[in-house]
Amino acid sequence: MATYDALYLWNVTVDQGNLQMTSFVERFNVPTASNGDFSLNNTIVVTDLSGSNNYNFTYLGHFDGGWLGLIGSGYRFITNDPTAPSTPATYSTADFVVCFLAGTRIATPGGSAAIETLAPGDLVLTADGRPAPVRFVGRQTVVSPFADPLRSFPIRVTAGALGDGLPIRDLLVSPDHALLLDGVLVQAGALVNGTTITREAEMPARFTYFHVELDDHALILAEGVPAETFVDNVTRRRFDNFADYAARFGDEPSTIAEMDRPRVKSARQLPKALRARLGHDIARAA
Repeated sequence: MATYDALYLWNVTVDQGNLQMTSFVERFNVPTASNGDFSLNNTIVVTDLSGSNNYNFTYLGHFDGGWLGLIGSGYRFITNDPTAPSTPATYSTADFVVCFLAGTRIATPGGSAAIETLAPGDLVLTADGRPAPVRFVGRQTVVSPFADPLRSFPIRVTAGALGDGLPIRDLLVSPDHALLLDGVLVQAGALVNGTTITREAEMPARFTYFHVELDDHALILAEGVPAETFVDNVTRRRFDNFADYAARFGDEPSTIAEMDRPRVKSARQLPKALRARLGHDIARAA
């Protein structure tokens, strides 16, 4: 059993992946800011300042400066963020999911490595064969019951679906994560053809994405496929481990220039030759 000292406790309703803070419950004056390291379905005890009132929560996941808990049949958002709003607010569990699913194999000079085992300073191989040091590995947890599957559940690109034996194994990435195909950055959601490239319909109650940041916006090899690294057109603050980033580099955002390549965000933008190769026209006719 873990203990978490919280400053703010909110009632929550859930609507299509959004958490609506409906009413402010109580403020706890316990000066602790640690998020802890909890696992799905852990029992978390939140106590008030006097220590006489205990609240037992079932942990459902951390996001956006706090964590979501279940008590009885009700949901609560618990946070130590001193800037937490004093009026009802909406937080989305689905925003900013642009990463590789845990278990994805990334090419390194010493062979492939599971993305979750990479750490700052490790070397990875870029698509052009250049060894490059990892600057940071961002981590984001998704809690399935409160996520929009269309935006948050991974796209599965089955082994060989892209031609030339690629990917080497099934590749699972978030819908907005881009792969380089025929000279174009294509977001994975645009590749779905319903057969060899599909949206995962079911996921565990809690799963984790990881993102690799280099010194530049580059292409690394994920299951053999050139895939983009982190670029700061999305905020690092949504990573579960942003505090680790801030401890290393400070709280000020650093700018990464986006690579100069066209980007495809929807199936209708796919080049005709690529659409035909991936079976989009066949799937549509069927």
